[in-house]
Amino acid sequence: MADVRPLTPGDLDPVGAALGRAFADDPVMTYLTPKLSDDARGRKLARFFRAEAKQRARSAGVWTASANEGAAVWAPPGRWRTTVRDGLGLALPILRAAGPRAIASLGVLARMEKVHPVEPHWYLAILGTDPVHQGKGIGAALLAPVLERCDTEGVPAYLESSKAANVPYYERFGWRVTSELVLPKGGPTLYLMWRDPR
Repeated sequence: MADVRPLTPGDLDPVGAALGRAFADDPVMTYLTPKLSDDARGRKLARFFRAEAKQRARSAGVWTASANEGAAVWAPPGRWRTTVRDGLGLALPILRAAGPRAIASLGVLARMEKVHPVEPHWYLAILGTDPVHQGKGIGAALLAPVLERCDTEGVPAYLESSKAANVPYYERFGWRVTSELVLPKGGPTLYLMWRDPR
């Protein structure tokens, strides 16, 4: 299994870039930036993921692989909601990534927050591995520290999967689909997944 560690400030740029590449073909990101190529989308998303990782790292919720091949971005119980401060910090990266679809991007985030569970849980906001490193167990290693904590402390975990193909992957770790959120105007489906502690 890959070596993982908490994110440090020096990891922000390479982690942002790795996550940008990981999500370049993501259905939600493609829906929000339909006119960009995967390469261009990945570069623009890197800024957003860097900002998101920086914010979540303040609550000790970001783990990276030893060479920044990917990251797991978590929010601890009671800290998943986007604060005004965090929203302002993400506004420019969202605008740069989504351009004219920035308002739609904010609408997606609002829809996700509206259906987010209120029961205390760890929230897996982002899990991604650079495509050239996928299939090497990095994602499992990135999940392990917080899932072990969930199980030790008896706390559930929650995520939204934006790819149907990823649902079986998360099911291996104990998540199950509890409902679906279909985005408007022909948008993709998000699979809302809950994991009880083991």
